Amino acid sequence: MNWFLNSCRRNRESLCLLASGLLPEPDRIRIEKHLAGCAACRSYYDEIKAVTAPLAGWEKHFAQIEPGAAVHTRLTKTTRLAGRPEPVRRLAPGMILVECWRQLILPSRRIWAGLAAVWMLLFAANASLHSGPQTAVAKSAPTSEMISSFRQQEKILAELIGQNELRATAAPKPFSPQPRSQRRFEISAV
Repeated sequence: MNWFLNSCRRNRESLCLLASGLLPEPDRIRIEKHLAGCAACRSYYDEIKAVTAPLAGWEKHFAQIEPGAAVHTRLTKTTRLAGRPEPVRRLAPGMILVECWRQLILPSRRIWAGLAAVWMLLFAANASLHSGPQTAVAKSAPTSEMISSFRQQEKILAELIGQNELRATAAPKPFSPQPRSQRRFEISAV
């Protein structure tokens, strides 16, 4: 709110334009009226005028300087080449890896090192959590208690259904894990 009420602050930019001679006529009259009544703005204007006065006539001071033929040639060559695309470089097959290293990996070494560390941690965690195939098969193999419990349940079921004859059960074969290819043949043969 104080900014809007302080007219001196609003006139600072206009004072700089007035000192450099770039302020339009209607604004120049208003600022000159303000300068007539404000000592602080008048001193600020005098400081700005002291800085900008030597720069105001720079065209007159440097009019005698002309660029030489070499500068003119270099400027025209640069101007012509500015619109052309950069030529495509052909790389040898061995240089492709060197270029990839120089442009992709080298500028962001810390990022690649961090990613490598994360991958190593994930690999270590995966290796420690992975149990061998033998333990998984051993956990799923039926125990002798389970087999005897199954036989008892089979006898009870046979009595309830009404079959007086119990079929002769063969001794269970010991379970041994087999590769998938052999299991597939056993399943299809049955």
